[in-house]
Amino acid sequence: MKITRLSWAGLMIESKSTTIYIDPLQNVINMSPFIGDPKFPIFTVPFPKTEKANVLITHIHQDHFDIPLLHKLVANTGQLWGPEPVYQVAVENGLDANMVTLYETFNIGDFEITPVSAVDWIGDDQVSYVIKHEQKTIYHGGDTNWHGYWWKVATKYGPFDIAFLPVNGVVGAIPRISPVSRMLGTMSPMQAVTAARILGSPFLVPMHYGQFINPPLYTQYPDLENVLDQEGIDQNIIIRRLKDGETIMI
Repeated sequence: MKITRLSWAGLMIESKSTTIYIDPLQNVINMSPFIGDPKFPIFTVPFPKTEKANVLITHIHQDHFDIPLLHKLVANTGQLWGPEPVYQVAVENGLDANMVTLYETFNIGDFEITPVSAVDWIGDDQVSYVIKHEQKTIYHGGDTNWHGYWWKVATKYGPFDIAFLPVNGVVGAIPRISPVSRMLGTMSPMQAVTAARILGSPFLVPMHYGQFINPPLYTQYPDLENVLDQEGIDQNIIIRRLKDGETIMI
């Protein structure tokens, strides 16, 4: 499969006949009061060469569920999949949507997709995705926090060839959420590397970091890059950084 890193937590995954997007992001202006303006430009999401776009959404937050972009991507024959809140909002907005159920596998073209457990920092419904194509399996972690489901997922679906995991270990003050917590809202670099190791993945592709930093409302983990590199060394996990728009084949 061919995997293109999109901005933030986005991926585009291609086989010869099928194109899948996960959490594609293009429109960010409405989020700037909270997470700030992007520190570098948002990568323009490519349209599928296979004509039909299939989109997996991990959860309902705007930096993962870009409704204006989805209207363009899934126009005509495209479809999207997500947990119940995503499904409901998508249908309300006239999108062709399907609701996923945890650990119930389904197929999109020649890809096998399984939504698995994730934990959101304010308790919203969220899933991660296991994507299998032929003999290769990858893991996409949305912006999950640390949790205890890694071992279950590793046992049922691992080992993984690559794990795409959030690493920004954000601390923030979410609008309309009170009282404020100083706990990490997404995984820290150490937690992400540990998750990759438990999942049996030799490679961690870090995502969901660097592009949005807006203290004190949205504060990234300190010294993130150095901590990430050291944890990779300590836990024998290869940190495979991908720039927005960069492609790998597995």
